[in-house]
Amino acid sequence: MRTLLALVLVLAPALAQGITLQYWHINTEAFGLPAVRELIREFERRNPGIKVEERYQPNAYTGLLQNLQAALAAGNPPDVAQIGYLYTRYVAENLPFVPADELDRRYTGGRVLGRYAPNIRALGLAGGRMVGVPYSLSNIVTYYNADLFRQAGLDPDRPPATWEGWRRAAQQIKARTGKYGLYLILLDDNWALEALVRSNGGTLLRCEGGFYRTGVDGKEAVEALATWAGLVQEGLALGVPLQQGEQAFLAGEAAAFMTTIARRAGLQAQTQGRFELRGTRFPSFGAKRPALPAGGNVLAVFARDPKRQEAAWRFIQFLTSSEGFTLWTKGTGYVPLLPGLTQDPRYLKAFVEQNPIQKIAIEQLPFTVPWTSFPGKNGLAANQALFRAVQKALTGQATPEAALKEAAQEINRLIGGERCSG
Repeated sequence: MRTLLALVLVLAPALAQGITLQYWHINTEAFGLPAVRELIREFERRNPGIKVEERYQPNAYTGLLQNLQAALAAGNPPDVAQIGYLYTRYVAENLPFVPADELDRRYTGGRVLGRYAPNIRALGLAGGRMVGVPYSLSNIVTYYNADLFRQAGLDPDRPPATWEGWRRAAQQIKARTGKYGLYLILLDDNWALEALVRSNGGTLLRCEGGFYRTGVDGKEAVEALATWAGLVQEGLALGVPLQQGEQAFLAGEAAAFMTTIARRAGLQAQTQGRFELRGTRFPSFGAKRPALPAGGNVLAVFARDPKRQEAAWRFIQFLTSSEGFTLWTKGTGYVPLLPGLTQDPRYLKAFVEQNPIQKIAIEQLPFTVPWTSFPGKNGLAANQALFRAVQKALTGQATPEAALKEAAQEINRLIGGERCSG
């Protein structure tokens, strides 16, 4: 960190003063926004010639990307934006970003990206291009209300480990308390669905005869969605959008909330004094090995002016420094991407030891798989087609099999002609 900060200080006189960067993110007050603001304050203190204007984008990574396309078309893009891993391919193929490795070579001699392990660095790559600097990494964990477990006659020290176990627990919770057993995060990025499908041995995308095809109509994918939809249809789980589901969990109306580890800090703050919050791993399908898509984002630069690009790069340097990652992990729950921070007493060693929920995400890292990105200019539309199928299955408008079969036909039409290898 000292080397990078020293480099920032050396560069400072050469950078034009009075630059105000625009930083787009998906963080709300309960989901990392206080940490965003703390990081900006510290960066501005160290870089008096640069101001950073943070702008929240609703509807997570999908909403940010849609707004980004509009801003680019209007000629007023943000300087730095969080791009979800599932959309790095789309950005690489369709949007005018500034490659992160080019910025690294120009301003820092390749030292910023050189700090990352090869598999972490690869999170920013799409189509052979470095879309952005890997920043946030999460996986899906299960938060649960230990008090509600006790009320239902369940042992909070022994939470369920499988989907069948959660079904039985949810039935007991419903019978004895009238509450829902669980809520699985529902957003149009299909992150939770992919965790289900991949953990059951299925896939969202495969390569057949040199062309991409979707696998969402496969047996394993149908079974996975049927598990989720069945719980909702039986009244054992909530099947509502994120904001409603999160509020139900906070109000004690649902015993468990399956969502990103990045919500740890917010949930710990919001449940303090309400109920005892605990955490456990994402459920498995029997003895099958879990496969959890890597949630999170890269920091991508869209600034067009070279001086703004330099300022944007300096901001990214700070966010991804040892100190920056320490503040970010403490303020969210995201797993730090620089090796050794969780064992270093100067940074996160004591914090992780005192936060058992944070440990769960770290323990699940061996199960991490890439978050699927549908290829081509219609990749965003393909993702939306899949989300519509999930909605139909959860609301009972169609069986999971019928919904996914219809989605597969539409997705294959949208991505038809996109070549692959393997």
